[in-house]
Amino acid sequence: MPTITIGGLATGLDTDKIVTQLVALERQRGVGTLQAQRTDANTRRIALQTFNAKVTAFLAAVDKLKNPDDVIARKASSSNENVLTATAGVGARSGSTEITVDHLARPAIAASANGKAAATSTVATGSGTFAFRVGADGPVQAIAVDATTTLTDLAAAINALAAGATASVVNVGTAASPDYRLRLASDATGTEAAVAIVTDDTTLGVAVSQSALDAQFTVSGFADPLTRAGNRFDDVVPGVTIELRSAGGPVSVAVADDADVSAQRVDAVVKAFNDIVTFVAGESTIEQDTSSDDRSVTIGPLALDGTVRGIMDSLRSIISGPTDTGGADDYRVLAQIGITTARDGTLAFDQTAFRTELQARGADVAKLFGGAAGGAGVADRLSDYLAAVTQSGGLIDVRNTTVADEIRSLEERIAAGQRSLDAYEENLRAQFTSLEVLVQSLKSQGGFLAGALGRTS
Repeated sequence: MPTITIGGLATGLDTDKIVTQLVALERQRGVGTLQAQRTDANTRRIALQTFNAKVTAFLAAVDKLKNPDDVIARKASSSNENVLTATAGVGARSGSTEITVDHLARPAIAASANGKAAATSTVATGSGTFAFRVGADGPVQAIAVDATTTLTDLAAAINALAAGATASVVNVGTAASPDYRLRLASDATGTEAAVAIVTDDTTLGVAVSQSALDAQFTVSGFADPLTRAGNRFDDVVPGVTIELRSAGGPVSVAVADDADVSAQRVDAVVKAFNDIVTFVAGESTIEQDTSSDDRSVTIGPLALDGTVRGIMDSLRSIISGPTDTGGADDYRVLAQIGITTARDGTLAFDQTAFRTELQARGADVAKLFGGAAGGAGVADRLSDYLAAVTQSGGLIDVRNTTVADEIRSLEERIAAGQRSLDAYEENLRAQFTSLEVLVQSLKSQGGFLAGALGRTS
């Protein structure tokens, strides 16, 4: 039940102000201190989450250099992109291959010989079946038709089967003189997607109008032509995806090193690491306010975090430490290929030096990052460590959990402190109310006595 207060009517005291000030003082000593601690803990949690995001981004950049084939990026080119295009991927090797395209792969198409005046025209005179097959060994797909089945109904029923062929209704005439036909095309190209009409109890006269074909082409060095079910494949030139566009050739497919992409991948790693270093430095400052009397000290949210400091020390050790990939003449440290550490802990990347070493000893540069049979490279070691610290149950996750537990504990203590503070305020107001009532009573008694004495004098 709330306390009824009388705001200094009898005593003349500003009891509301007195209570407010006393409660504020008590809050500062108890709940206020806890709330400040909670604010600091929340700031640390946000900083840890940001740190984790930046470390994860660093891992993503590092993983693009784990494979030696990714370190030495390659690009493919076609001498005639009207005939075919080429895209280099993992495993591509420098060299040139000539390809002549005889014909492209194509789907099978069946069409109706007899047209209809509208898409809603019926396609059968009585009960029957329309059946087809996709592929020489494919199951027969049967659709029941009757005198009410329309051209649109038949196309919809075919598509509902999801049998590897798509039906559509096409007006091959004009708006003034419509001529609607059924078109049935295999979804895939190549002879394995051939379409056969098994039963046609409609009045449409559906028959195969275009047979399925495999792509056919010749590759330099082979006398016999090659075939593929589709016009896109990656198993002819190692590591290169070819897409055929038209018949023609011979077309030269050339694969060469792409120093620009290699430099970009290394630069991305350097920038991601520097982003972490800059962030941690900014969140680890310790500053004293010399202009104030108490000379208060402000400590950054990560300044005293041993987990973050340990992770940064480990990353610097891996980056600057030597590798051993098994060869006496192998590169051992990143400084040999243009990556050095600055005074502030960030990395400097000399792209000119890197490109020079890449051109002269590309395989050794690749081993420095991606490792070899003799040992792990820098990117290998970084990836393993980063994956461990960012995974569930890893160092960062454990630290985040610790801070989250600290925040929950503080919130529980704040809630308990607030309940005590509310009780303290209620008690104060009750005491001041009792004081007002007492004073008012004394004043009343004094007035009564004064009046009584006056009457008897």
